[in-house]
Amino acid sequence: MMVGRLLADSIERRSGVSLWRQIADKILHAIAIGDFTENAALPPEVALAERYGVNRHTVRNAISALVR
Repeated sequence: MMVGRLLADSIERRSGVSLWRQIADKILHAIAIGDFTENAALPPEVALAERYGVNRHTVRNAISALVR
């Protein structure tokens, strides 16, 4: 369901929660529901940036936070 995915992937820019933290949470959720396979490579940063409508560096910060 594309509309559901678009809503699930949307980022709340005025929420007070940093964009990278929102992306990190979205990635964890995508893994939990099986959208991304656990222990497999994530899509490229550019693809994730496009999916979430953010800069590639924001995605990189989110992934770095998850790795820590």
